[in-house]
Amino acid sequence: MRKFFVLLTLAAFAMYVGWRYWTIEGNVEAGRGDAANQVVAVETATIQRADLRDITVFTGSVRAEERYDAAPKISGIIRAINFDVGDTVRRGDILAVLDDDEYVLDVERAEASLKVSQAVAVDAESQLTIAARDFARAENLRRESVISPQEFDRYDAALKAQEAKRDTARAEVRLAEAALKTARVRLGYTRVTADWSGGQETRVIGRRFMDAGALATANTPILSVLDISVVRAVIAVSEKRYPGIVPDGEARVFTDAFPNRVFEGRIARIPQELDTLTREAEVEVRIENRDYILKPGMFIRANIEFARNPDAVAAPLEAVVRRDDGSRGVFLVDEERSSVSFRPVTEGIVDRGLVELVGGEDMDGREVVALGQHLLKDGMTIRVSGGAQAAIAGRNP
Repeated sequence: MRKFFVLLTLAAFAMYVGWRYWTIEGNVEAGRGDAANQVVAVETATIQRADLRDITVFTGSVRAEERYDAAPKISGIIRAINFDVGDTVRRGDILAVLDDDEYVLDVERAEASLKVSQAVAVDAESQLTIAARDFARAENLRRESVISPQEFDRYDAALKAQEAKRDTARAEVRLAEAALKTARVRLGYTRVTADWSGGQETRVIGRRFMDAGALATANTPILSVLDISVVRAVIAVSEKRYPGIVPDGEARVFTDAFPNRVFEGRIARIPQELDTLTREAEVEVRIENRDYILKPGMFIRANIEFARNPDAVAAPLEAVVRRDDGSRGVFLVDEERSSVSFRPVTEGIVDRGLVELVGGEDMDGREVVALGQHLLKDGMTIRVSGGAQAAIAGRNP
C-alpha cells in the first residue's frame, strides 16, 4: 500500500514538471514572435555635408623667450638695487651695487705697488745704463792692454747683473699691472650689470629676490631679467598626437586672463625624446608678444589642427553604433520611413559632436537613426517620432 502511494506521488510530480515546461516554452515562443514584429520608436537626423576639423586642445604654460638671473660674482652687502619688478632695463644698466670699500682699498694698494715697481724699474734702467758705459770703457782699455783680463771680467759681470735687475724690475712692473687689473675687475664685480648677447636692447625685471642691506653671496640671484617680446607656450603632447606635430605648424593659443583674445603661434621646437613616465613631449609654441600682455607662468590652451575636410559627409556621433561582431555603422531609414538597414561605416574626423563618414557620399541626405538605435537590428520596423533633425544644424559650409 505504501509503495502505491509513493508511485502515485512520483507520477503527480512528473505531470507537474511537464506542465511547467510546456507553459514556459510557449511563453518564450510567443515573446519571440512579438519581438520579431515589434515596432521601435526612434528619432532621426539627416546626413549632410559639413566643414570638419580634427583639432586637439593641449594645455601648458607660458615661458619667456630668454631669462637669466642677475647675480654677483663676489659676496658682499647690497648697498642699492636700482630697478624693481616690472621695470625696463637696457643692456649695460647697473642693476645693483654691493659695498665696495674693501675693493677700493685693494685698488689703491695695487696702484701704489705699481708705482713702486715702476720706480724700481726706472732705477734699474739707470744703473744698467751706467754699467753699460763702464763696460764700454773697459773694452777699450782691454784692447790697449791697460787693464787685466780679470778686471774686464768684473765689468762684464757687473753689466750682466744690472741687466738681470732690469729684467726683474720689468717683470715686477708687469705683476703689479696684473694685480691692479685684478683689483679693478673685482671692484667692478660690486656692480651687477644687465648683460646679455643678441636680441633686443631692452628687457624687463621679472622677479626680485633680495633687498638692499642683505648679504649676497656669490652667484646668489638678486633679480631675474626677462625677454618677453616673444614668449613660448610649452604644451604637453601625447605619444598618439606627437607624429602629427610639424615644425612651423599653426597653433591658436587662449588664456583665461584674456578670454576674448586669440594669440597666433607657431610650432618652434619639437623635442626628439618623450618622457618615459608620461609618454608626452614638451613642444614649444612661439608667440609674438608685442604688447607684453602674456606673462611667464600663465596657464594656456593651444588648439592645433591636424586635419580638415571642408566637404565631409557627416552624421551625429551618437548615430554610430557598435555591433556584437565589432563592426561599427549606422542604421539608415528607408524611403517609407518604416524600416532600417545597417550600414557599416569608416569613421574619419570627429568634430563637435559630428563624425565624418569616409566614403559615404551615397548616404548624403539620407536619414539615419540618432536615438533608439541601440534597440535596433537590421531590417526591424520603426516608427519615426517627429521630423528628421538636421545632422549639422546651422553648420553647413
